Amino acid sequence: MRCLIQYIATSILLCLGLLSMPELALADVRLEKKFPALELTPEERQYLNKKSQLTMCVDPDWMPYEKIENGQHVGMSADFMRLFAKKINIPIVLVPSRSWGESLALGRQRQCDIFSLILATPKRQQFLDFSEPYIGFPLVIATGYEQIFINDIRSILDKKLGIQKDYAYAELLRLQYPDIHLVEVDSLAEGLAKVTSKQLFAMIGSLPSIAYIFNKEHIGELKITGKLDHLWQLGVGVRNDEPLLVGIFNKAIASIQNTERQAINNRWMTTRYELGTDYTVLIKVVIVFALVLALFLYHHFQLRKYNRLLKHLSVTDKLTNISNRTDLDEKVERNLYSAERYQHPFSLILLDMDHFKSVNDIQGHLVGDYVLQTIATLLKEHIRVVDTVGRWGARSF
Repeated sequence: MRCLIQYIATSILLCLGLLSMPELALADVRLEKKFPALELTPEERQYLNKKSQLTMCVDPDWMPYEKIENGQHVGMSADFMRLFAKKINIPIVLVPSRSWGESLALGRQRQCDIFSLILATPKRQQFLDFSEPYIGFPLVIATGYEQIFINDIRSILDKKLGIQKDYAYAELLRLQYPDIHLVEVDSLAEGLAKVTSKQLFAMIGSLPSIAYIFNKEHIGELKITGKLDHLWQLGVGVRNDEPLLVGIFNKAIASIQNTERQAINNRWMTTRYELGTDYTVLIKVVIVFALVLALFLYHHFQLRKYNRLLKHLSVTDKLTNISNRTDLDEKVERNLYSAERYQHPFSLILLDMDHFKSVNDIQGHLVGDYVLQTIATLLKEHIRVVDTVGRWGARSF
């Protein structure tokens, strides 16, 4: 709510001409400062000295994360890459490409030492190792403005859902939802345009990327009506035939200061405004009152919804969407008191999954998460209305 008030107050001052955009501009990230040397092993230092530079592939059209513009790498990951280059004290050189698919092909051909920002998938593990993540975001669902809130993506698996070509989301979503109807498009902008023209029911993409395009286009036509459960974590992809490189970048990522990270986030996640200079006094007054009215209406209609949401989140396991340990403890205690008072029995069943560790070790944690979600769904579908199912521990229900 405080952020909303600040946003409205800033908008009022902008509209009245009492504040200019240069006064709002955030300071650029200062990457010229001297960084303390990372604690690299002799082997890692020898490797970097021998390399003299690292070649880098990027997504040429994925703002605000990154883009190739006039031959230069720009965006959030570009700022992080300049930061990493300073920290490991080696130049990072861009390998130009015209599409993300072309970048992936260059990586398979070993023409790129690193990918600036990439999500790990089984197919990519054939030629890449992956650092610890340094950027995370949720996937959201963008639809026409007339659509109601989508609480669960499983309710729209039969509809045409757009996804960007060669993006990891498609591979992982098909693994998690085998019946999903995904339609690949060349770009996020193309997919959103197809949603506008009703060729697609919805477009799936990262929240910042969709918000970035919404800020320029589709105002009043499209909106975000749903969010997927997972927080997608991305890091640096490094060629897996030079194993020292992933350890070097893990050290660089671990050395990032909160102030450095926040400066980059502020620079690229702040909405940019383009204002004309011919507003009349009447229009300014109308905007002021409209914004103030919107504030009170928003507060009135959303407060109870937020309270319900917070209560739901506090008692729900994030991965499986069933009761968490806190909720189970409370319900067991309440039923125990009731049983003692009224002298009636109640049952508590604990279910544990054998050999689950081998699933994570062999198939990966994404598959392990899918197994847990599937078990939770089966349990929910086979209990009575008066029963409760929850996640007691990491692999027990």
